[in-house]
Formats: sequence, structure tokens, C-alpha cells
Amino acid sequence: MLNLIWWVCVVVAGVMAQGQVPGVDFLAAGFVLALQEERWTKSLWFALAAILIQEGDGSLAFGSGLIWYGALAAMYFFGHYLFEAKNFLFMILLGACQGAMHILLSLMMASLQDWSVAPERLWLEAIVQAVVFPMEWGLLYIIYHNLPLRHVRTV
Repeated sequence: MLNLIWWVCVVVAGVMAQGQVPGVDFLAAGFVLALQEERWTKSLWFALAAILIQEGDGSLAFGSGLIWYGALAAMYFFGHYLFEAKNFLFMILLGACQGAMHILLSLMMASLQDWSVAPERLWLEAIVQAVVFPMEWGLLYIIYHNLPLRHVRTV
């Protein structure tokens, strides 16, 4: 039960942070943390919740959240075979890849909807995403591994 409360708090805090800093995905670090726990049901439920929140809250066409989290999972699985999965430098690299992916995905989805995108704002959002992700992951990692719920096993 404590584990469930933790993940709900991560989602709620992520949604609140996204309200303050538009264009930045604050749920991605929680998703990576869930992937690192190697409990696939937890990762799938977190991804489903995050995708539904992103698709419902965002203004881009349906599918951008699915592509975002699918690509994030693919980058994590590819990278964790090359690097230590819980290494901060790996998270910095993953954040940089997310920043680049933010630009590519935003331009692709905007072109599908015939929208024009301000390049300055897009670059700023990508840089903020790349910088915030490793810091947020580090904070979540420290909190999660210092709470007593860490050893609680749930399905």
C-alpha cells in the first residue's frame, strides 16, 4: 500500500510541476525509476498513467505520448546494456536524448497538424527537459531508496 501511495505522489507531483513549467515532461523520471526497479507490471501501469495524462493534457495529436514513452523505454533498454542503469552520467545522456527527441517529436507532430512552432520556445523547452530530467531522477532516486517502502514488494 505504501508503494502505491509513493507512485501516486510521484504522478501528482509530476502533473503539478508540468503545470508550472509547460513543455517539460516531469513524469519521465518516474517512468525511468519504475523501469530500474525491473518490476514490469509497475512500469507498465506507470507508463499507461503517464501516457493517458500526457495525451489528455497536451494539445498535440494523439500518439505523441505513446511515441515519447516508447522511445524513452527503448533508449533506456538500449542504454542500460551499455551503461550502468543507475548511473547519473547515463541519466544525463538520457536527458540529452530526451531534449533532442522533444524537438523532433514536436516538429513532427506540429507538421502533421499544420501548426507553426516558435523555434526559440522549442529549443528552450528541449534544454530545460535535458537539464531537469537527470536532476529530477536523482531526487526521486534518493527519496525512493531512503524510504521504508523500498523493500515492500507489490504486484
